[in-house]
Amino acid sequence: MLEKTNKFFCYENIYDAMLEGYALFAILRDENNQPCDYQFLEVNKQFEVLTGILRSETIEKTLKQVLNVSDENWVNIHNSLQKEEGIVQFEYCFEISNRYFQVSAFHPSNETVITLFLETTAQKKTEEALKIHRILFENAQDIILYINLEGQIVDSNQRAQEKYGYTKEQLLSKKIQDIRHPSMIADYKEQMQQAEIKGIVFEGLHVRSDGSSFPVEVSARGVNTEQGPLRIHIIRDITKRKEQEAKITWLARYDALTSIQNRGSLIMQLEQEIQRSVRNGAQFAVMLFDIDRFKYINDHYGHEAGDVVLRHVATKVQKVLRATDQIGRLGGDEFVVLQTDVKELDDAIQLVKRIHTAAAEPITYNGTPISVSISAGISQFPGDAKDTDSLLFRADKAMYVAKNSGGGGYSFFTLGGISFIGN
Repeated sequence: MLEKTNKFFCYENIYDAMLEGYALFAILRDENNQPCDYQFLEVNKQFEVLTGILRSETIEKTLKQVLNVSDENWVNIHNSLQKEEGIVQFEYCFEISNRYFQVSAFHPSNETVITLFLETTAQKKTEEALKIHRILFENAQDIILYINLEGQIVDSNQRAQEKYGYTKEQLLSKKIQDIRHPSMIADYKEQMQQAEIKGIVFEGLHVRSDGSSFPVEVSARGVNTEQGPLRIHIIRDITKRKEQEAKITWLARYDALTSIQNRGSLIMQLEQEIQRSVRNGAQFAVMLFDIDRFKYINDHYGHEAGDVVLRHVATKVQKVLRATDQIGRLGGDEFVVLQTDVKELDDAIQLVKRIHTAAAEPITYNGTPISVSISAGISQFPGDAKDTDSLLFRADKAMYVAKNSGGGGYSFFTLGGISFIGN
């Protein structure tokens, strides 16, 4: 063993003052004079601090004994230390403490190796975090864009390329303004200011490479990076959400079976028409009708046949109305038509006749013809009533007069009683 006074490994204060961990090894050789291991001759205090291994646990022991070096790591270390000239650098992880080090090694003689350990655990973890961030970034389900303060796109993930139909290079040549729909131009400056101050979430339209657009929800905020201040935009395609919202909105107004207005929507139309007619001194008619012998159709042909008849009546009647008239389904087989701007009684008579003719058009279910007729009752604003409930109630009363008279006809309500007109 070399003497302790050897200038390369004397344990003096100068080594303890080093920021790096210092270790001196003797090269152990086999019978063929080939290096087979390295024996600790000296370490400094910083080595103990960095590795958590005491000097007393290292001196005269080998590298494999102290660090429990695996065969794979041993081969890497061994190959690195076999270089004869200059300083060799390699990365090493102490498995005991799971800490990472940049190791610099050189041969002061054929018998010894000096190594310096500089901890890089924080740097390594940062690099690993960046790798994880990149994996998450590229595999995110949402579009992610990094944008500088001039609006230039400086980074984009894979989802962005898929959604916009551009290559990464093409996206990086664009500004965020290039992929926003023209309808969003006016809001751009204010939205970006809010993003930089405290972050913002907003909805809008973005444009694909083929010119088509799609609705998005954008979460934007300012971030500080090594490249300077940027904005990160996390963008979600909300096409399905908007379709669902549109469906819910539609169902709130329309009858799912017949696609005409539902009860609530039609009553709202009636109330609005009352207000309009009061302002303008106008008149309108409310026609309430149902399908004659509808229970028989359901019982005899089945409820699916009943649904076919309801859709048939709604479609045919709607075609004979003016653009200003309204039709809705109250429920079951009851329908209401709002006829606006009625000048005289004959206007209502002509429309109810067209409705009867339209509803009676031939219909076939599973090869079997089904005969359809309706009975209608009519009330008028403001002569018969001045509120929605009363207009519907009196139209219903008139309808049952027509129905009890054999069906297929219509009746008018009058304050003096029900006036049956005919068919």
